[in-house]
Amino acid sequence: MAEHRYLAGNALVCGDNYAALRELPDECVDLVYLDPPFNSNQFYVAAFGDKGMVASQLRDIWRWTVESQNAFDRLPRGQLRDSLRGIRLQAGEKSPMAAYAVFMGPRLAELRRVLKPSGSIYLHCDPHANAYLRVLMDGVFGEKQFRNEIAWSYRRWPGRARHYQRMHDTLLFYTKSSGGYVWNWPMEPKAPSTPKVRRWNERDPATGRLITRVDAASVSTETNMRDVWEISWLQSNSKERTGYPTQKPVALLGRVIKASSNPGDLVLDPFC
Repeated sequence: MAEHRYLAGNALVCGDNYAALRELPDECVDLVYLDPPFNSNQFYVAAFGDKGMVASQLRDIWRWTVESQNAFDRLPRGQLRDSLRGIRLQAGEKSPMAAYAVFMGPRLAELRRVLKPSGSIYLHCDPHANAYLRVLMDGVFGEKQFRNEIAWSYRRWPGRARHYQRMHDTLLFYTKSSGGYVWNWPMEPKAPSTPKVRRWNERDPATGRLITRVDAASVSTETNMRDVWEISWLQSNSKERTGYPTQKPVALLGRVIKASSNPGDLVLDPFC
């Protein structure tokens, strides 16, 4: 069978991601990273080019509509439908959050279908909906496939609200299977206070005196990476900036790709 046109080379597909995902064959993707709408109640505009021409708009504002009800009614019985029913009971039967969850649920189910057994998925979210997205991910992938809740910590210009400054996003990391998924053991430098040498005491066989041995060669300067990632927010003057207000830094995506995929693997970003 010929390879699907979306899978041949670096493909950019314009259109409804749900319709595009349903065209893909089962278990064809090695890694998924998605940075979807967050139910932030914001209208985003991206201006590109010297003349500031508007190239992209995102209306991250949700309302329960006839389409929302129809999408919920079409869901088959199972864990996803039960999860969405619970979200509707908690957030309100016809609330904006319920409409958002009904939008996201079927897309997450399609992402699980196209993901290989060795694959992983990282869902990027912020405090607006991360609790509900965690419920959906448990419903679609199963709570036993949850691996990490990664906090992307950053600093930016603070506001003056009566709460702690909200300076992190969350990446929900799940795998398709319990074992055999790609994992390249990401590492980070040890804390400055960590001993850089190994010391132990032993008796000198010639004199019987207690002496201290020191070994620096066998001590690693790195340790397994934590689930808190300190990566700078993209500043307005950053060379990476394309003009889109919710753009994420290359360093963040680099960690995901290096940890959970190998050279030549197919990586899917369903929300670009």
